[in-house]
Amino acid sequence: MQTPRDILPGFYKQYQLGEDGGQSSPHVKIEVTKKISLYFPNFPARRKAIFKHDVHHIVTGYTSTFKGETEIGAWEIASGCRHYWAAFVLDMSGLMTGILFNFLGVYKAFVKGRRTRNLYSNSLTDAEVMDMSVAEIKNKLLLTGYPENNYGGFVDILLFAGLLLFGVIYATVSLLFLPFTLAYTFYVLILQKKTTTARIDPL
Repeated sequence: MQTPRDILPGFYKQYQLGEDGGQSSPHVKIEVTKKISLYFPNFPARRKAIFKHDVHHIVTGYTSTFKGETEIGAWEIASGCRHYWAAFVLDMSGLMTGILFNFLGVYKAFVKGRRTRNLYSNSLTDAEVMDMSVAEIKNKLLLTGYPENNYGGFVDILLFAGLLLFGVIYATVSLLFLPFTLAYTFYVLILQKKTTTARIDPL
């Protein structure tokens, strides 16, 4: 049976996430479009969550694409981000972006999260998860046999609406940090340009 240790190297290569999924990178890259990306510091709270987040991709089937990140954000929030505030913040950004372009996918992922679990609220360590079979992880998180076309009920709609209301407030507050994000992105792009120039002309 395959484990995250077996699958993650291929996952990182497929989505160009680096050898360790960006764990050791000083920056985090967010693709706004194919040609436009933003950067922010890879702070410790984000590093704490990244391994479990990547395993979530594997066990849920949500891809590490724009669409997949909007869905896994909704799923992680609904299934709980206890003790992982960085995951909650980043997931809210993905969810609110997804509302504009992938509403049904985000809603279904939210419904799925309300009926399953994730590794953020589990006592398993990263080392333990690394060598567990994917099937075993799915069983622990109640993902095995989950019906994909589950649209939930009235309570799900009500809770989702409440989350969206909070999301509007969150998005408004987030605009205050946009100048910092743009400044940091400019800083990273300058560093990358200098590195590229140094490689071309080491003298």
